[in-house]
Amino acid sequence: MQIIQAQGIDISAPCGGNGTCGKCRVKVKNVGTINSCTYWPDKDIEVILPNRIESRILTHQHTNTLKLPLEPSPLAQSLTYPIGIAIDIGTTSIVFYWISLITGSIITNVGIINPQVKYGADVISRINFTCNKNGLITLQRELIDAINKQISDFSISESIAIENIAKISVSANTTMLHLLAGVNPLPIALAPFNAPFTESKIFKSDDLGILAHQEAHIELLPSISAYVGADIVSGLAALQPPAAIKNYLFIDIGTNGEMALVTQDQIYCCATAAGPAFEGANIFCGMGAFDGAISIYNENGYQTISDEKPIGICGSGLLDIVAYLLEKGVLTSDGELHEDYVVASKDASGKGEAIVITPTDIREVQLAKSAVYTGIKLLMLEANMSFEQLDAVYLAGGFGNYLNPESATTIGLLPQEVKGKIITVGNTSGAGAVLHTLSPKFSNYTLSIIEKSKLIELANHPEFEMEFAMNMYF
Repeated sequence: MQIIQAQGIDISAPCGGNGTCGKCRVKVKNVGTINSCTYWPDKDIEVILPNRIESRILTHQHTNTLKLPLEPSPLAQSLTYPIGIAIDIGTTSIVFYWISLITGSIITNVGIINPQVKYGADVISRINFTCNKNGLITLQRELIDAINKQISDFSISESIAIENIAKISVSANTTMLHLLAGVNPLPIALAPFNAPFTESKIFKSDDLGILAHQEAHIELLPSISAYVGADIVSGLAALQPPAAIKNYLFIDIGTNGEMALVTQDQIYCCATAAGPAFEGANIFCGMGAFDGAISIYNENGYQTISDEKPIGICGSGLLDIVAYLLEKGVLTSDGELHEDYVVASKDASGKGEAIVITPTDIREVQLAKSAVYTGIKLLMLEANMSFEQLDAVYLAGGFGNYLNPESATTIGLLPQEVKGKIITVGNTSGAGAVLHTLSPKFSNYTLSIIEKSKLIELANHPEFEMEFAMNMYF
């Protein structure tokens, strides 16, 4: 890290190079990903740095995150090299954090695709699949097998026995928590949309068949409701805004579009059916945020992840393209696009076909952006607040971190009044799971969030239908 910084290269090191935050990670060719602050080169090496947007996101994530000291459990204290695992299970992806329960530092982290996506892109599709014979068992098995594979790989690569895993904390949306626990989530999809459980749950490793010490606790963090899950609760609990920020929006724009309006006295929260458009689903050339995805678009052209030839468009690129088409007058405010818009030609494409945006894609964006904006508007109405009274808008999750705020306000995903107040905070759900793994005191923070929360059921709100219809316009 010192060598890199001495060359005038800005690399994130919020913990000051103490090896505790895991934010200065870089790739060393023929070695792998390492913490640059604790890696001492003894020969010439080739280092691949994260791009600027990744560096910015990591910094923002850390500077707004609660800090708690390590408090290992009696089991962890009895082991030679105790390990904790924090897991964030999203509808589309799963992120794992391996934590030393001796130092409290993150050893490594890994992100994978949620293997359940083959059974549907959103939670309703997954819930419907549980109605099939052995459907619930199948989805539970997919999660547990994916978790066990990552644990086995880590155990082998780090030469650490599985018996050293002393604690596992899981943050996820309510449906994913039910599927992991093997509890039928069908009531979540049926009126009155009540989850079978929202409280935290503790399992032993044998209960779920997850590889760990036999006395290890596997704890599922608590939720607020069927559609405002532990990912939001732990994310809010993990967030520590500056003292000057009193009123703020917290939004995780995933398939559920979960959000909360935090005031000094109350937290108003809701979930919107944003759908998976911003994660690449239902978009003609849509894809996840992987190599070759067009992630940035403006008058200078496109940029792809890892600078590969374009093979599709991820959520942040989709937002940029729609904003560009609006500004150029190619797309009208009511969403009319006369013909497919070519983003990358067939010759430039990495898949031998032109990358395009279709009129149907525009409709998907309109539905998704209206769902999010309507949720925001109704939360503000419930709190009797104006947009000008907001001190900040925190965007969490993968899509929220990579989107261009200018594009988000241009298309009406976020209100124009919050320009300059938008802050990306990284994977706050994962940060909450990490804090829970480090300290039992984090549970007090999650309970405090739940006690202050008031759930707003958008579908029952008298202004919902009119707001949703009006907010379809760009």
